[in-house]
This record gives sequence, C-alpha cells and structure tokens, in this order.
Amino acid sequence: MRHNLLLKLLALWGVSLTILLVFALIFIRKSTLKPAKDRALTTAQLVRDALTTLMVSNAMDKREIFLEEIKKVQGLKEIRVIRGEAVVKQYGPGLYSERPKDPLEKEVLATGKVKEEILEDINRVLYRVIIPYKAEPSPILNCMQCHKVKPGEVLGAVSITMDLTPYRNFGFFIFFSLGAIALTVAFITFLIVYGNIKNVSTFIDELDKVFSAFEKGIFYERLSLETLKGEIKDFGKKINKVLDILDNAFKDIREKVYALLGYSIMETENELRDTEKVIDELVRISQFKRTIELDNSLEEVYKRLESVLSNYMSLDKFSIYEVTDDNRIKKVAVHGRELWCSEIILKDANECRAKRTGQDVDSEEFECVCPNFAYCANENSNKKYCYYCIPVNVGGKIGNVVQLVYERELKDFVKLLIPYIKGYLREATPVIESKKLMEKLKMQSYIDGLTGAFNRRFLEEIADKIVAQTLRRNSNLGILMIDVDFFKQVNDTYGHDAGDEVLRQIARVIKDNIRKADYLIRYGGEEFLVLLTDVKEGYAEKVAEKLRKIIEETPITLPNCQTIRKTVSIGISEFPKDCEGKFWKCVKFADVALYKAKEEGRNRVVRFKPEMWQEKEY
Repeated sequence: MRHNLLLKLLALWGVSLTILLVFALIFIRKSTLKPAKDRALTTAQLVRDALTTLMVSNAMDKREIFLEEIKKVQGLKEIRVIRGEAVVKQYGPGLYSERPKDPLEKEVLATGKVKEEILEDINRVLYRVIIPYKAEPSPILNCMQCHKVKPGEVLGAVSITMDLTPYRNFGFFIFFSLGAIALTVAFITFLIVYGNIKNVSTFIDELDKVFSAFEKGIFYERLSLETLKGEIKDFGKKINKVLDILDNAFKDIREKVYALLGYSIMETENELRDTEKVIDELVRISQFKRTIELDNSLEEVYKRLESVLSNYMSLDKFSIYEVTDDNRIKKVAVHGRELWCSEIILKDANECRAKRTGQDVDSEEFECVCPNFAYCANENSNKKYCYYCIPVNVGGKIGNVVQLVYERELKDFVKLLIPYIKGYLREATPVIESKKLMEKLKMQSYIDGLTGAFNRRFLEEIADKIVAQTLRRNSNLGILMIDVDFFKQVNDTYGHDAGDEVLRQIARVIKDNIRKADYLIRYGGEEFLVLLTDVKEGYAEKVAEKLRKIIEETPITLPNCQTIRKTVSIGISEFPKDCEGKFWKCVKFADVALYKAKEEGRNRVVRFKPEMWQEKEY
C-alpha cells in the first residue's frame, strides 16, 4: 500500500511539475515576445516619422545613418525599409536593400497587414516583424504632400529583425532555475511525506497484523512501536494498552469459568473461540444442573446423564453403575453391549477396581489393569477396546462408576471428553446424593421397622404401578396372604419379644425364598402379603407351598435361647384372572382363601375359588 501511494504521489508530482514548467515556459515565451513586438512597433513608427521628416526637409541622404543609429540604439539585428508599389512608381526602385526579399514582405505590401515570424534553432532565436506604412493625412507630418497616393494606400514597410537569443537564454535560466527549485521543493516534500507515509504505512501494517490475529481469535498480538514516531507511536501505545486489557479480560473470564467448572478445557491459539467454548460449557453444565435439580427421581437424573454421554458427547459404548448399600453394583445404563464387565461385579462391588480404589482406571496404562473388564476375562478375546472408568464420590464414598469404552483409534477424542464428563459428574454428584437420600428416607417410610418388609403405605403407593405393569405386559400377578398360625400363643407363652422375633425370622425366610422382583409386605399384625410379579398361572401355588414347608421346617430361636417351630396358613389369588382387573378385590380374595385355610385346620395353602365369595361388594 505504501509503495502504491508513493507511486501515485510521484505521478501526481511529476504531472504537476510538468504542467507547471510548461506553463512557465509559455509564460516566459510570451513575456519575451510581447515587449519585443511592442518595441518593434514603436521602432517602426519612429522610423516612419523620421523618414517622413527627412523627406520633407530634403535630407534623405541621411537615411542610412539614421537607420544605423536606430539599429544600435534599439539593439536590432537588422532594420530595412521596403518600398511599396506606389513609391516605386513615383521614385523608382531605390536601393537593392529597399526591395522585397521574400514572399512575406510582398504579402505585407500587398495586404497592408503586419506579419511576424520567429526563426529559431539551437544556437539562436530571431524575431522578425514586417510593419506596413500606409498613406495617412496628418496635420503634423503629412506624407500625402510628397506621395501621390490615395489615403490608406501602402507606401512601404519596415522589416525589423531582433535577436532574442539572450532573452531565450535568460528564459531558460529562469525555467531551469524554477524547475530546480520545484524539484528541490518536491524532493524535500517527498522526504517529509515519505517519512509520514512510512510512519502511517508501518502503523497500518501493524494494525493489519493485529486485526488479522483478531480474525483468528488471537489477542496476544501487539503493535511493534520501535519504528513508529510521533503521535502515531503514542496512538499505538494506547491501542496496545487496550489490547492488554482485552486479552487479560478474556484470560480472566476463562480462569473464572475454569474455577466454576473445576477443570480446564484444552486451549488453542484462538482465545475468542476458547472463551466462547468455556462460556458455552458453563451454560450447558448450569442448564444441566438446574434441570436435574428439578427431576422427580434419581432414575430421571441418570437418564439425563445418559443423554449427555450419548447425545452430547457422541459416545456409543459406556456404562453407568450405581453402588448399592449392600455393596453390590447395579446397572443403571449400558450402551453397546449387555455388560462391559464380568457379572461378578454385580454381586461384589469390590471386584470393580474403580470402586475399590476410588481412582480412575485407564487401560492405557495396562491393557487389563482391571481383570474384570469383559475382554480381559478371556485371554483370547479381541483387545481392540480400551476403557476408562471414573469413580464418583457420593456422600463420602464411591456411589457410582462411569465407564467409557472406545476403540483405540478414538483414544485422543475420548481423552478430550474426559474433563467435560468429569465436570458434568461433579455437578450431578450433589444432586445424586440428595436424590439418594430422599429415596432412602422415602423408602424407610415404606419399611416395617420390625421385619424389614414393606408396609401398607408402600403397598398403597406401589399398587397402581404394579397393576399398570401387569396389564401392559399381559402377565399375571400372584397374591399370597400369609398368616402365622397360633401367633397369640407365642406372645402369651414367651412374651412379646419372642413374638417379635418370630415375625422377624419368618419375614427373613420369606424374603430369602422369593425373587428380588417380588414384594414382601407386612399387611398387619402377624399377616404378610407377598406379590409375585410376572408369573404363569399356577406358579403362585407352588411358591406358597414351598414357603409353607420351609417355614414349618425352619427352627426359630427365641431371645431366651429356646427353639420353636411355627407354621403358616396361606391364601392365594391371581390378578387379573380372579377379579376382573380390580387389584384390591384380588387382595380381598386372597384374604378370603386364607380364612378358608384356617377353617380347614391351618398349616396349609388354599387357592381362591369363586364359590368362596358370594357377596357383591368386597
């Protein structure tokens, strides 16, 4: 840009200087010719008047002397008097010098008009003017007294040649002096302008460098001030100061966001993009935290976390585990495979290395650093998968483990995601802890304090859900109403502490002999309700008979160390088969079957039959 500007300025100066010198040359030429022409006309007038005077006074023999004097006085190169046709007719042709020598002189005699020409070469400049004399009557010098001509008729002409070489040389001197002065001024101006343009151009180049860096999001670039001068340099210092403030502001924003996130994001040279990324990440995590705080259950929180990993992080192979209070691991979400670890971890949480150590487990260190990874259990399995397990501390202990599984070629991509994932986990941890505590408190309100079975309140809460699931799956729900036979005798004989122990041990026997998906509920007093989910028709009777036999065969140790045996009576109904889709009606029918078992002698299982219930209401 600087060179283009200088070239334009030089071109402008060159054109301006050329025009100036051309006009100066024209002016010098005109200012030289005008005085010369005026002097020639004055001299011609003087010669005409003088010749008329000499003619009237009869002193024409003095003419040549007069002309020579005029020539000397006026500094003329040549002066000649040319006779016109009328004078030649009256007085003859005269001297040879008085005859016309060229067509220009003849043209003047013929037309009576002044003619002039410039004869110029390298060595000299001659100005020649031919001025006609016309017959004009005058009271002072009347040429009509001597010449027999009509007024206005051409009598002759005076040819005057002037040497203008000195004037030309002086003009050239002026011209070249003016040119030298103009060039000197132009050169000095050029130096001044060049210095300023260079200063401004350097400043613009520095600005271009800085703003080019801005386009790439780089804010640590600064103006180089060493070559700048004057006000431009001061202005550059102000710009650098603003850039320092801007750069520090971006860094401060990122550092504060990192402090909020608890981790730093890999930075690039694009500070603007980095700042935008950390702010976006902070906004996303903040939105994530606000969302999960409003979720109803821990299950919803896990769903959100699962969505972050699969949708936002674009991971297709991962596991989310929960460590239960009985030191087992429960699958929350598993993507890409049924289970990415050996099933042993589901039974014993300490088999999970991340849970046991509380440290991240990275297979980059050793391929089978955790031997319970699915592809490590079998030495012949494909080792193309890597894994990274992150333990999550909830309430002072490991409450969850997040496992990332990936192909080796995706190692760098996953490593970049890990800080982000930890950020989400860090924000989710207090919410998970809070939800777990709430669920535990809620569950405690559903647990019978004596037997550890669920209570009637839990049954009322869960009933609609169980009914909906059973109907949706088009399956059966087995309902067992269990009553301890002759329980009052235990209280009367051994005391209430013994009665409580009987209920506790019978509840434990029942719980140990039903599935985890089934429910044991203390229905009231010595009565228990068992809900068997998703069973085939007739299966409930088999389970009831098994429970009756096991309870009968199991000795019960009382607080006084005595051992007794107890039996139970069990009534059975099936939902929805026995009650047309009305759950509580089925519960009543199971109770009816229970009373039938007592009537028949106790220690037996009775399946409900329609004839046992004849009433319309229940």
